[in-house]
Amino acid sequence: MNLGGIKPRKYVVSLKYFDEENTSPTKQMDYATEIIITRNNTDFWLLDIYKKNIWFNQHEPDFINEMIADELCNTIYPLQVRMDETGACLGISNFNQIVNGRWYRNKAKATQKYTSKIMQSFYEAFEKNLENRRVFEKSMTNDWLWSLLFHPKYIDYGEEHTVQTFLFLPVVPYEHPIQFSGKQRIHTKITDYHGVEIHFESDEILAHPYFISTFKKKASILENKVYMRLNVYFHLDVYHLFTVHTRAYFEIYSKNADGMETHIQRIQFTQYQQETQNNKKTPLSFKSPFLVDENEAEDTEIYKTYQGKNYTRQEWIIFEEEQYRIYKEKKNKKGFWDFWK
Repeated sequence: MNLGGIKPRKYVVSLKYFDEENTSPTKQMDYATEIIITRNNTDFWLLDIYKKNIWFNQHEPDFINEMIADELCNTIYPLQVRMDETGACLGISNFNQIVNGRWYRNKAKATQKYTSKIMQSFYEAFEKNLENRRVFEKSMTNDWLWSLLFHPKYIDYGEEHTVQTFLFLPVVPYEHPIQFSGKQRIHTKITDYHGVEIHFESDEILAHPYFISTFKKKASILENKVYMRLNVYFHLDVYHLFTVHTRAYFEIYSKNADGMETHIQRIQFTQYQQETQNNKKTPLSFKSPFLVDENEAEDTEIYKTYQGKNYTRQEWIIFEEEQYRIYKEKKNKKGFWDFWK
């Protein structure tokens, strides 16, 4: 992963719930998100994550629970996250701003607006997630976007380009993410849109008790065993190896003695980047909203070490430009690993 010079990325995100074989969702949430990536030091990247324009079932928030969810979202976001070179989340860096600034500024207004006991208990539960940084960061794993964005993708796939691994996803409401075991494969052919695809396919496992109790009246559950499985497709651009599109398909289904499957519920998550033409790599900019007096740095200062060689900032820019030139010469190659040699 090389995020030098990466431009802000805007996405449209959708989470849909389907019953049985229906093509129209019974529940749906859509929103826009933007991720701005900058370098804070040589150890990690800073991701500013924005989440806005939330719609429920194809309309703006108008029910009380929807309006509260929207207000709490505005309390949490934007988030500033530290991410290492492997794509792992190192923590949330603006936690104090969220708690001491936004939440305590909005809390009095919100609790006065919604005074019922149910609403008060809802706010109390939310506030418990803000008790400390660790609890808050753990609560963020209940977000599909978060879990999939920081799922390990930059790992050793071996000679077969496939690895046995785990993926955690919050498919059960108000519970910790479920661990899915399965195979994760990186496809070595570069796609027509200059992308790389990584596919996670889970093993088939017995359905969580929540789904059994929720759909217990369905005949297919009464007569057969119920299972669940997960398929996730991560599409990364070849310029930075960062997320372009993500698609996740979670299925609850029954299976009879002959192996015939009957869908009970499906959940579909999609995250599509807008303006993908902006992904083309450009030289690393000196300007960054997260750094102070960045232009005053001495050019002799070591900016980055790569394969045992030290580079100043200007030398690194020239190096990246040369790597892009090499890419253009190799663009007709199909093999992913050949491309990165």
